Amino acid sequence: MFSTHNSNTNHYICYCDIPESIMSAQLLNTTERCVDDCLLGITQAHPGLVLLPEQRVVVDGSCLISGAKPRVRLVSGGGSGHEPFPVGFIGEGMLSAAVCGPVFTSPPPSSVAAAIAAVGKKNTEGVLVVVLNYTGDRINFGLALERCRSAGIKVEMHVSGDDSALSTLSGTAGRRGLCGTLFTFKIAGAMAARGSSLQDIVGTCQRLAQATGTIGVASSGCRMPGAAAPLFNVEDGHLELGLGVHGEAGAATLKAGSASEVMSTLLKQLTRADSASRLDIQRGDNVAVIVNNLGGTSEIEMAVMTKEVIEQLKNLGVKPQRVYIGGLMTSLDMRGIHISVLRLQDSQWLTYLDDPTSDYHIDNGFLHMGQGHSDYSMIKYTDLGQRGTVVAKCSTYELGDADAANAFRKCLESVVKSVPFQESHLNALDAGCGDGDCGATLCSGLSAMSKLLGSLDFQHPSSVLSSLGEVASSSMGGSSGGLYSILFTAAANNLQPGHAVKLIEKESWVSAFRAGLDAVSKYGGANKGDRTMLDALLPACEALKQTTGSLTDILVAMAAAADKGAKATTAMTPRVGRASYVRASSVTGEDAGARAVACILKAMA
Repeated sequence: MFSTHNSNTNHYICYCDIPESIMSAQLLNTTERCVDDCLLGITQAHPGLVLLPEQRVVVDGSCLISGAKPRVRLVSGGGSGHEPFPVGFIGEGMLSAAVCGPVFTSPPPSSVAAAIAAVGKKNTEGVLVVVLNYTGDRINFGLALERCRSAGIKVEMHVSGDDSALSTLSGTAGRRGLCGTLFTFKIAGAMAARGSSLQDIVGTCQRLAQATGTIGVASSGCRMPGAAAPLFNVEDGHLELGLGVHGEAGAATLKAGSASEVMSTLLKQLTRADSASRLDIQRGDNVAVIVNNLGGTSEIEMAVMTKEVIEQLKNLGVKPQRVYIGGLMTSLDMRGIHISVLRLQDSQWLTYLDDPTSDYHIDNGFLHMGQGHSDYSMIKYTDLGQRGTVVAKCSTYELGDADAANAFRKCLESVVKSVPFQESHLNALDAGCGDGDCGATLCSGLSAMSKLLGSLDFQHPSSVLSSLGEVASSSMGGSSGGLYSILFTAAANNLQPGHAVKLIEKESWVSAFRAGLDAVSKYGGANKGDRTMLDALLPACEALKQTTGSLTDILVAMAAAADKGAKATTAMTPRVGRASYVRASSVTGEDAGARAVACILKAMA
C-alpha cells in the first residue's frame, strides 16, 4: 500500500490491494501479440505510416502514392525489441520501409520481400536493403533479395557491421550490426533524397562501415516479454563489456566505476591497437557520436556519459562535430549504453547528417499530419508481397508405392508429435548464448507443419520438401528457420527426376541431403566443428550414405550419429552465430541447434 497527501483537503488518497506481481508486470496484452500491438500503436499515432499487418511491414505512405518520383529507396529491419529501430527511422531522407520480426528474431523472407516490393515495384532507381550483420538476418534478407531480383526488382544489399568488441574476427561471424548503422541510414537516406544512384550509395555505405565503431556496457540483462527474469544477470559492482542488442552477455566483465572511468575503458576498447575490430581514430579527426540508451538507463546517466565522451574525445585531440543522444536502438529494458563513433572522412558526410528528415523519431509529429503531408487513408494496394512471382520447379521424382509414401508421412507425423516435448530442454541449452528460444522457434514451425500434413503429396518428395522449406521460412523465423528452409529447398531441387521403387533410394537421397548441407554451410557460414546444427547433420548424412538395410535401420543409424554429433558440440568452441560473441564460460552444454536435429531424427526413427 502507498498513499499521497492532498494538502487542500487534508485527505490521503490511498492505493491498496494491488498485488506486487501486478505492480512489476510488463504493460502488455499478450506476449504473442506484443509486436503486432506495438506496430499498430506506432502507425495509429503517425498517419504518414502505412502498416501491412500480415507481414509486419511499415511503409512511408508517400512511396505508395501513384506517380511518386522514382529514386533509390532504403529498406531495413530485423527482430523487434529494439524500438524505435527500425520503424522510428522511416521518413523522407531515411528509410522508406521497415520489416519487423518477432522479438530478437529475424523476420521471414516473405515479409522482407513484401517490404522491398512495396517501394521497389515500378521503381527504376532501385532499392537498397541495409541488413544488420546477424546470421538470421543475412539469410532471410538474402533469400528475399534473390526472390525480388527474380521478379524483376532492382535491389542491392549492404550488410552493416560496426561492433568493436572483438579482438579478433577469425572464427566469428564478423562485426555485429549495432546502433552505428543509424549513421548509414541517415547518410544513405540523404543521398537517396538528393537523387544519388544506387551504385554510389552502396559505395558510400561500404566506406561508412570502415569508418564506424561501436562499444557498450550494461549493468543488467533485458527481460523478454512475459519472462519472469532477465536473460542474464550481472554481479553487483560489475558491468558487462562489449555486448550486443539481442540479450546476449558481453565479451568480458569489468568492475564498475565512475562514469569517467567507464567511458575511458570504452574508448580504449574502441581504439585498442591489438583489436581487429578497432576504430582507427587519429588526432585531428572530426567525428560524429551516438550515445545510445539500451532501454533502461536513466536520463541523468545518459547526460553524464555524453559529457564524458565529448570531453575525453577532445582530450585525445578528436573533434566531435555532432552528438546524438537517446534510446535509438534498444534491447528491451536493458540497463546500459552503446557509444558509436563515425570518423567524418568525407566532408560531405556532415552535410548529409544535417539534411532534414521527417522520420517520426526526430520531429515528434504525433497525431499531426502537418503542412505538406497527404491523407494516406484512401491508398489502395494489392499484394505487395511476392506471392506467385516465384514458383518452385519441383522434381518429378516419385515414390513408387503407397507404403513408401505412407512411411514418409509417418516420419513427419512422429516429428510433429514428439519433438515439442523437448521445447524446454532446447530453450535451456540456447539460453547461455542467446535469447533462449531455440525450442520455441522449432515448435512454432512444427505447429505450422502439423496443419499442412493433410494436404501434402507424399508420393512426390520434392514437393513435400519445398513445402517444408516454405513453412520453415514463414513460421519459424530467425536463423534456424532460414537454415531449415535452405536445407529443405536445396535438397528438393537436387532430387533427380525419376520413379523410385523404395523410399530410400540411396544415391538420390544422399545427393539431395548433401546438397542441402552444402547450401546451409554456404549461406550460414558454418562448417564442421563450428558448434552448429551442421555438427549433427553431417554425421547423419554420412550414416545415411554408409548404412544398409531397412528404412528403420537407416533412420536409427542416422539418429545415433546425430546424437553423437550433438554431444560432441559440448567441447567445441562456437565460431559462427550469436554464440561466437559470448565468452566461453557462458557457452556450456550441447549446442541447441545440433540437439534439435538429433531430436528430429530420433522422432523419425
